[in-house]
Amino acid sequence: MARVFAHSDVPEFLSWDPDASWSFPSDWDPTLFFFVFLAIGYIYGLRRFKKKVVAFWQIALFFVGVSLNIAALSPRVDHWAGQLFFVHMIQHMTIILLGSPLMIFGAPFTVIIRALPAALRRYVYFPLVKNPVVRSVHKLWSQPLVSLALFHLNFWFWHLPRPYNLALFNDFYHIIEHMMMALTAIYFWRHIIDPRPLFSSVHMGVRILYLASFMVLNIILAALLTYADDLWYAYEHITPPQWWSDSWSRIDDQRLGGLVMWVPGGILLFISMSLCFLVWVHREQQRENALKA
Repeated sequence: MARVFAHSDVPEFLSWDPDASWSFPSDWDPTLFFFVFLAIGYIYGLRRFKKKVVAFWQIALFFVGVSLNIAALSPRVDHWAGQLFFVHMIQHMTIILLGSPLMIFGAPFTVIIRALPAALRRYVYFPLVKNPVVRSVHKLWSQPLVSLALFHLNFWFWHLPRPYNLALFNDFYHIIEHMMMALTAIYFWRHIIDPRPLFSSVHMGVRILYLASFMVLNIILAALLTYADDLWYAYEHITPPQWWSDSWSRIDDQRLGGLVMWVPGGILLFISMSLCFLVWVHREQQRENALKA
């Protein structure tokens, strides 16, 4: 693929000083605070239930997931992600394949809704969820095929050279990128994971196909990046961090990012598919035992 635009061709509103130091709050990704607020709301929501609504292992997985997302979006990691492609891919894989699915195991929104003050639930939350437009959008996005398509389209869109470079050089679009990654990942995993007391109506076999479809598309994109002879993105105009070896070129950074998507990403997806298969077998055995009883 042809080399993307040069730094001199970037409009002024896209300019970014890669050597500028990061400081609170300008260099903190707001998506990080979204996950922090979710964690705080989850703690407060659990305290408001008189009886246990989620198991201890669900609570533990939720906090592991939210901690991973917060770590991936922490200022120093996010600063490096603006300088190195492979760090940015670690961010994406963490949010999509680790943090978000682990959070869903804890049925976060069932718990967090209870954390809202009564007045906020009555005058803001309930009117919002009853709004015809909001209900229609949520219903549409909740359709298995629609959420799958949105997840794939969003993932590929932000890895195309022009949208990626737009997010790379403009903080606003960078925030939109991470928010859309998190949102579409939550809708995607909601159909694969059964976050009790909620459940997914999608058959376990279809859930495996969901994951397989993403594995295939992820491998295709990873292979294109790994074996590309030209840079896709504008990192060559950004100074790398001091710890980045001078012997490693920008094309090495791109190939390393492709390998991050290919190997760790593929392993996580394979593990997820295997777990879905084991749960499928277990449920079928339980069904057979119930019929025999």
